[in-house]
Amino acid sequence: MFHNKGKLESLLTVIFIFVLAPISLSQWVSDPSENTSLAIETVDPINISAVSDGNDGAFVFWQDNKFGFQDEIFFSHVDEGGRISFKADGKKIIALSGQEEDPISTASIHNSAVVIWKDFTRSKEGNLFAQRVRRNGALIWTNNGIEVSTGKDEISDYSANSDLAGNTFISYVSKEPSITGDYKIVVKKLSPEGKEVFNLNGVSLNKSRIKKNMTSVIADNEGGVFVFWLEVISERVILFGQHISRDGKETWSNKPVEISSKVHNVLNYFISKIGTSVYVAWQIQRMDRVIYHQLISDKGIPQWIPGGKLITNLRGNQVNPVAVEADSAIVLSWTNENGKDKEIYLQKFDRHGRPMWKKSGIPVTNYRSIQFGQRLVGDSKGGIILAWIDSRNDSTYADIYSQHIDKNGKLLWKQHGLAVATNFNTPKSYLNLVSAGVSGAIAIFRNRRNSTNKIYVQKIFSDGTYVSRISKLNVGVQNDSIEIAWNVANDRTNSVYNIERAVESDTGSMTWKDVGTVRSTGTKDNNTFQYFDIPDTTGTLYYRIQQIDGLGDIQLSDIARINYFGESSDIIIMQNSPNPFSDSTEISFYLPKKSRVSIEFYDGHVTLIRRIEDKTFAAGENHIMFSAIGLKPGIYFYRFMADDFVDVKRMIITN
Repeated sequence: MFHNKGKLESLLTVIFIFVLAPISLSQWVSDPSENTSLAIETVDPINISAVSDGNDGAFVFWQDNKFGFQDEIFFSHVDEGGRISFKADGKKIIALSGQEEDPISTASIHNSAVVIWKDFTRSKEGNLFAQRVRRNGALIWTNNGIEVSTGKDEISDYSANSDLAGNTFISYVSKEPSITGDYKIVVKKLSPEGKEVFNLNGVSLNKSRIKKNMTSVIADNEGGVFVFWLEVISERVILFGQHISRDGKETWSNKPVEISSKVHNVLNYFISKIGTSVYVAWQIQRMDRVIYHQLISDKGIPQWIPGGKLITNLRGNQVNPVAVEADSAIVLSWTNENGKDKEIYLQKFDRHGRPMWKKSGIPVTNYRSIQFGQRLVGDSKGGIILAWIDSRNDSTYADIYSQHIDKNGKLLWKQHGLAVATNFNTPKSYLNLVSAGVSGAIAIFRNRRNSTNKIYVQKIFSDGTYVSRISKLNVGVQNDSIEIAWNVANDRTNSVYNIERAVESDTGSMTWKDVGTVRSTGTKDNNTFQYFDIPDTTGTLYYRIQQIDGLGDIQLSDIARINYFGESSDIIIMQNSPNPFSDSTEISFYLPKKSRVSIEFYDGHVTLIRRIEDKTFAAGENHIMFSAIGLKPGIYFYRFMADDFVDVKRMIITN
């Protein structure tokens, strides 16, 4: 690297990149034996269903007999700070007066959710209704909702899923009222405004005398939907699938695709969208109960061996498959029942169905206990957060625990799991887990305390804490120094805050250096802190806050990035960001004066692949984007030239 220094010119340019939730006084409690009560006047909430609101909060729906004469469906909303958004006892989803049962829900666009339930106001057999709600308690599809199914057919099962455009897809099993009546799978599509898109009768699949059940749908995000169900063929329960296009046409030929083998009975199954394909895991009965899985392309073609692959060779029964997409792969969870033990396992599979962690999977805890009812969500970083019900102590009733697993299969929290709900010797059920994005997850469950069943919620932050302390971090420039400011909610533990700075190398590694310390007095609910750092270097700088509370527990904030040039007259070329990268990256550079610049890009064999030649850039900070399209993963270099200044940096392209 060669460069000549020119005359001093004062110029300071800053880029601030940081994302975190806005400052708020959190209502989440720090004691997992207490939790936050969602609705204070419930009687016997059952069939609890919860989905994300798209903004780190959750919608919760449930069935309750709070008025003493019939069950009705209620909903509530808890925001990212743990605050209940409207009536403390929930709100009815419909103004009709009949019996209402079995709500299921799906997240929708614009911080809303859609709920489907069976309503007996207009039919003794029960019809399906749908309602879309907002986080402020507003009912979008009129006060009476939308009647999805009509007539006298018996509705025995139903499923719902929404796409990125706000369309809601509903499938249900319909049987004609006579003893010899036909079964069929009906698929409806509702627009964001609640209008029927396919037609008033929906799309009917596989109408016949053959019994059908357990239907599930998942949107293809192109206006169509994948539909699955179980059907009895030659005394065997077979898993079938079909795809409906955006205009209501069956696309997987005239017959649905047989996914499971005809030699086994399918007991239950789970589906998840993986890219443009659908991942399916199903449980069958052999000598023991085992789980097979398969990836189905958007054309209806099984991607693995016919009949699917066995997930594990563990001894015992394998039950309750649940999966999510993480790190462009599949993370599957299930319960292994071996003798008196029930343990939850995890395995990560690539797109070819090959296990990526230990061959038989990894247990979520090293504590031997009775574990079941697991739920899992992605952590936005390639890993997953998982919660389950666990009977492990002298209590008659089980508690709820959680675990965070990174993309390499490493348990990030305590080896025996993080306690979520531990109110002693009280029954807990209806566990739901909703993603809160990068901040963690929200557990929703029913708990009977003091002879009363209530719905409780508990935030689990991604660092394994219950209450967020560092709620906001800002970095900016004040004269020749960097101002670091942050807010802390609910800090009464006399914490110490260490300010750390790092400079990224061209390999992407960073070494953190302590640059200052601030002590908390622990006397206010929402403390604001500030520190000024005078860097001894220029370029791209990173800051974070390390909190050490009065108990010695350590928590790190997210990272703030800033480009700092100080009183420099030098040409400064930054390390590309992000690095490594898979699609594109930004290269920033500082010029003390208007200059003609050339940038050359080389692969790992020092072969020139691209060039920006002799282009004029203005004085100050400049940026260019580099695209990885068409390039193989590996190590690359870029050489920056301006006047007699030359600098070379390395960048890494990943899959």
